[in-house]
Amino acid sequence: MVVGGDQPFRFPAAFTFVLRAFATLEGIGKALDPGFKFAAVAAPYASELLDLRDSRSQSSFLLAQLQQQAADLGQAAAAMPLRVQRIESTMAQLEAGDLKLRVRVLEAERADRRSGVIQAATINSIGCMGLLNVGVQLALAGQPAAAGAALSLSAVCAGLVLYGFRRVKRLDRFEKSIRTGTSYNPND
Repeated sequence: MVVGGDQPFRFPAAFTFVLRAFATLEGIGKALDPGFKFAAVAAPYASELLDLRDSRSQSSFLLAQLQQQAADLGQAAAAMPLRVQRIESTMAQLEAGDLKLRVRVLEAERADRRSGVIQAATINSIGCMGLLNVGVQLALAGQPAAAGAALSLSAVCAGLVLYGFRRVKRLDRFEKSIRTGTSYNPND
């Protein structure tokens, strides 16, 4: 049988502030004197508050728990100036440019790669159309050798455009497989 099993255990709101005050005092005391023991100083006052005269065993357990928590919080509070100093030095390095943060955003990298492939395909299509126009004009002007070279280069650019479209399609399938969680075969 569990006594109070249907009732949640709750700390009063003031208890949180009291523990915070104890932790602050412990931290200040440790910073000033490493041998400072807040629990030893507070024990007489805590015994009056907890009325240890009547129920010695329960109160001593509670006092031990309170001392342990106060000591842990005190150590954390004592270490706080070093943490703040490290944060300040890191911020100073960032502001001076001595430290650079690098963050990889894989979605942005994939979008950038796709954009680059589309841009290359667009440039190749412009080159294809321009060389095709030049080749036709040269053929009409009666220069078959130059027209053949221009039309050949136009065909190469057309092949690069088709290859670029295939790469875009493959990148889109890869992106879709990431979003949907399906398998991806790059050879398809």
